[in-house]
Amino acid sequence: MRWLAACVFAAALVAVAARAADPAQAGSDDGRWRVVAEGHAVAVYEHGTRVKTLAATGRDGRDAPSAITAIVSAPARRSFVIAFETLAELWELSIDPQAAPIFDGLVHDYRQGEALAEPGFLGVRRTRLEQPLHELGLDDSSAYVIGRPVASPAGLAALILVQLDIRRAIGRFEVPGEPNLSATRTVRRGGLTLLLVPDRGGGPAMVVDLRRARLIERSEGVELPR
Repeated sequence: MRWLAACVFAAALVAVAARAADPAQAGSDDGRWRVVAEGHAVAVYEHGTRVKTLAATGRDGRDAPSAITAIVSAPARRSFVIAFETLAELWELSIDPQAAPIFDGLVHDYRQGEALAEPGFLGVRRTRLEQPLHELGLDDSSAYVIGRPVASPAGLAALILVQLDIRRAIGRFEVPGEPNLSATRTVRRGGLTLLLVPDRGGGPAMVVDLRRARLIERSEGVELPR
């Protein structure tokens, strides 16, 4: 019996290790698109056929290629959001054939057509960050991304709030506990749009007021779900 128990325990460890080693990937709700981390590249598949491969490096190509830490589907924007191990950028890759052109780099006046644009469809909108992120959560509009940096202060979890429309980080929070970004959800209370991030340890959820990019304390009197 001890031998059997040991075998079961070892098999469980192997299964956990295998899941941890799985590449980051996500699919669209309709099953048409899948974006997969393949080494130091991002591969885009349509109906199972590879249609594009992007090297996981900065726009100018000077950064060393990075591993991919997270890929999440952003259905409200018909896109995918991608984070990296060493590249301090957040990518939004559009699967919308009507996506607007992407203006990146040096732009004189894009309103007068003087800038060089890249196609929006299957193109990458880059948000530059101070630190790479390794876990992501989205609000229900998919315009706000909450991410966890690779490095956090001792005893705390650092979280970064990014707004994809303006392509920059708008908030940084340091909170106790172990935020579960994959379980992030949006609620509306008292005219506020709030992002709730549960604690894996069972503690109170972290609550962010998206419009003001600030933490909400339960002592403020806002009725919040447990």
